[in-house]
Amino acid sequence: MGCFEDALPAMGEESTTTAMATETTAEASTVMVDDTAAEASTAEDPSTTGGPGETTEGTTTEGTGTTEGATEGTSEGSTGPVVECGNGEAEPGEDCDGIDWQGATCESLGYLPGSLACSAGCAYDVSGCVPPETVLVLGGPFEMGSLALPDEQPVRIVEVDAFYIDELEVTTADYTACVNAGACMAPTTGGQCNYAVVGREDHPINCVGWLGASDYCAWVDGGVKRLPTEAEWEKAARGTDARVYPWGDMPAPSCTYVVMNDGILGCGMGSTWAVGSKPLGVSAHGAMDMGGNVWEWVSDWYGAYDPGELDNPTGPGAGIDRILRGGGWAHSTAESFGTTHRHEIDPTTADPFIGFRCAQTPPGAL
Repeated sequence: MGCFEDALPAMGEESTTTAMATETTAEASTVMVDDTAAEASTAEDPSTTGGPGETTEGTTTEGTGTTEGATEGTSEGSTGPVVECGNGEAEPGEDCDGIDWQGATCESLGYLPGSLACSAGCAYDVSGCVPPETVLVLGGPFEMGSLALPDEQPVRIVEVDAFYIDELEVTTADYTACVNAGACMAPTTGGQCNYAVVGREDHPINCVGWLGASDYCAWVDGGVKRLPTEAEWEKAARGTDARVYPWGDMPAPSCTYVVMNDGILGCGMGSTWAVGSKPLGVSAHGAMDMGGNVWEWVSDWYGAYDPGELDNPTGPGAGIDRILRGGGWAHSTAESFGTTHRHEIDPTTADPFIGFRCAQTPPGAL
């Protein structure tokens, strides 16, 4: 099993808050009635007129130009069309209506391919679109595990459905947005923690426990993301060719490929690096920093592999420790950066060498 003897001491525990939901509202519009007609109807017919500023049904005394029920249809003297959400036609003020999306697609709205929809309020519903800066891992089998250590056994062929995983580790700026929204608890600060440190906005967030990581994934992009399973993480890092490291079987880990401890912490920086700083270490599926920079939380409880769980394994139903993958900037042993390497740890641990990335189930079958 992995060890943290060459890492910095733990920085403390973390608490979390629940994710906040957002609502989409539709714009309403009204129909204006000709002022002259309104004034005539109220001034020339005393039977329908009250005192100054008073109104009767369907009329006004001050020429305001509005009538009761005007949004339900057009009236004589109308000066504009009625915007009616639900009539199947996208009109001014509406993003879409029914299947009339005005030619929009997930891609045209800045997302990756997915399933665009129209809400009941005639606004685009992009919850089925895939956010940018993710990579697709197609469904299918891959070899999971190795003979290197007992807890990486047995080696077996595992089937994993298609999924998306973040191309980059979640950054300090990303996580700060969640804190500012009230959906994530602020992580530990001080030492080599990146939160609230000027100049580290594009570094991976660290000093975040498992619950904080899970809360962030449940909040970002409308709540469609989650932590990857251990099997998903390994497949995204290892590919279908059973590679030893994300970049291949050779060469051994070095600062050319990963942010690590090469004798000086963090390849001489003494800290994390900006995400994506080691392009030669890219994984088989295009994900960056799956070796080095920060260890990454996955969703599973730690436990021995179940040799019979071969279809989208999710690990034990309960446990004491969670799992970290990928190695961090304070580590030097080559095995820490291996695609099959596992490290069990208390889920409340919030250290400067621990971060995470999110995954997402595609909106449709791939």
